[in-house]
Amino acid sequence: MTYAFDMVRSMHDFKRFGAIFGECLVDDFGDSQRLGGAPFNVARHLHGLGVPAIFISQVGDDINGRNILDHMRQWQMPLSGVAVSKTLPTGRVEVLPDPIEGHRFEILPHQAYDGIPFPEKLPEPVSWLYHGSLALREFGTSRQTLQKLASISNKRFLDINLRAPWWTPDTLAPLLTDSSILKCNVDELETLLAVFSLRSGPVLRDKMRVFADRFSLESMLLTCGPEGSAYWDHNDFYEAAAEPVNNLVNTVGAGDAFSAAWLWSLLRGESPELRLRRGGELAAAVCALQGATPDSLDFYESFMSRWTQGE
Repeated sequence: MTYAFDMVRSMHDFKRFGAIFGECLVDDFGDSQRLGGAPFNVARHLHGLGVPAIFISQVGDDINGRNILDHMRQWQMPLSGVAVSKTLPTGRVEVLPDPIEGHRFEILPHQAYDGIPFPEKLPEPVSWLYHGSLALREFGTSRQTLQKLASISNKRFLDINLRAPWWTPDTLAPLLTDSSILKCNVDELETLLAVFSLRSGPVLRDKMRVFADRFSLESMLLTCGPEGSAYWDHNDFYEAAAEPVNNLVNTVGAGDAFSAAWLWSLLRGESPELRLRRGGELAAAVCALQGATPDSLDFYESFMSRWTQGE
């Protein structure tokens, strides 16, 4: 069987170089801070799973930026893709109490990740490129860097995050067009169908097909919360039930964990069914953590042992 979005077929290909582009930031709770940003979370997960990649972002010349760089050093992640801005602050999200939702997130404007420069040294070709959408909210340096990265990348994985007011149909459409794969959640898909005035039947497969056809996407990956996940690639449609969560703490970062494990599985040439299961397993495990990523790389050992058993 062949799959429409197969990039690699062997462990030799698995070692090819990839890039993760986007924001790294701190979630500021007032009395405490946590490192975050969806692309940064994905980069940390992929590093823990042994995927060779460079994280491309920018921090400010401040305490938050130094904390991010220190964390990357502790995890032995490459630093060559992370620039330090002398003028823009490290990305920060203010987490404020909300009587209804529990917390409300205030994403601040004009952060270091809004001006990510192209890395001075970048091995080419880039086999695959992962990026989100938040760092591309402004028409400026980060967009120019993404365009250049996309031009030298074989495949592009877009993981959108619709955070109001930091997106519009006009800013999103150029990112969507010709993506190798688009990942979003089921609520975001409904929003996208509405804002782009796309009609489809009630069946999830039809909704994914209609949206993919509109933007010439090779395939779509969808997370559906407790309902599981789905994948569509023009040829076939796949669904997977959600994995059970033991000792649920919160769901922060579950989608990022899903993306990382799914991409890990894809890079190993595994089937779509197995990719969905891998993504669900890591996402469920992250739901039992206090934050979006683990404190130690030891967290990934059981997954690596189980997922590579028999090789």
